[in-house]
Amino acid sequence: MKTKHALIITGLFILFLAGCIPSIHPLYTEEDIVFKHELLGSWNEGDAKWVFEQRGENGYLLKFYEKENFFIDESTFSDFDVTLIKLDGNYYLDFYPGENDQLDFSSLLISTLLPVHIFAKVEFIEAGVEISFFNKDWLEELLEENRIRIAHEKTSEYFVLTASTDELQKFVVKYSDVEDAFFEASLLERIVE
Repeated sequence: MKTKHALIITGLFILFLAGCIPSIHPLYTEEDIVFKHELLGSWNEGDAKWVFEQRGENGYLLKFYEKENFFIDESTFSDFDVTLIKLDGNYYLDFYPGENDQLDFSSLLISTLLPVHIFAKVEFIEAGVEISFFNKDWLEELLEENRIRIAHEKTSEYFVLTASTDELQKFVVKYSDVEDAFFEASLLERIVE
């Protein structure tokens, strides 16, 4: 059973990072944090369900449910600590792995997983919430061609941003209107319960 759980979480972690830009540091400082009640509640997005709950005064707990992924046939969920911030007039979400204590991990597996932040641009629209994750392929291409300068490390397979929060914010603001910098937006539609 532990092996199954280890494969599940490792697979989910890889799938989640496959299209995202991981960062060692958060995108925000305390001064950047905002809270919008409009984000609270349950949202549908394809085969996924996003449930945002308030955590503390200005934070969110996201329970992300995904049906029928590559590794299992049952519904699974992962917890994330999410922070909403506003930079230069745009809203962004900073996702960080939560407790996720519903699965039984080996201490060896846990020691190999690096908790990282991932970011997405968010827009509150009449139809719901649009979330656009940064395009990992776009960034990797620019880094490979030395067309962009931001502190990072490259493993055999992944780029990981090591830039400070200040550098990350400058990067995000600079490229916030570049269409290729983001994947197509996912529309989260409110679930009326």
